[in-house]
Amino acid sequence: MAKAPLGADLVIPLLALAFAGYFFYSITDLAWEAKANGVIIGTLLVTLVVVQIVRIGIAVAKGRGSLSTEPLWRPREVLGKRLGMVAVTIVFIATIKWLGLTLGLLLGMAASLRLMGVRQPVRIAVISVVVAASAYLLFIAALDSAFPHGPIEDAIAYMLGRT
Repeated sequence: MAKAPLGADLVIPLLALAFAGYFFYSITDLAWEAKANGVIIGTLLVTLVVVQIVRIGIAVAKGRGSLSTEPLWRPREVLGKRLGMVAVTIVFIATIKWLGLTLGLLLGMAASLRLMGVRQPVRIAVISVVVAASAYLLFIAALDSAFPHGPIEDAIAYMLGRT
């Protein structure tokens, strides 16, 4: 019986664990209510990660699985797209402070759709605009979240007289 390659199943949980660590670090300066919510959410995330790691550890210990990451690299023909999506994500995170949520998401979505094979410019534009506008309406307009504001958010605030 072949062992299931379970190493790839650890990638997202390990990234989630790193995110949880950053999350716990980033809430230290918040009000106690926000900290309490952050601790609850972060703890749930860490708990889910631990469950996944234990599940994989048991499978490996019982000989049903290995820590091989081979599924990450197959099929070879989509590896470029996967790495491209990682690059788009890194650029989005690195530039959101200057571009703001709306413009960063618009550009990131357009790049992602193009990378994934969507070739119709109108379809790319419509999907990107709808996603970015939805994020703006939900996170900036409705919830007044602390996402970074960029040129689009600043222009809308100016037009609405909220400068």
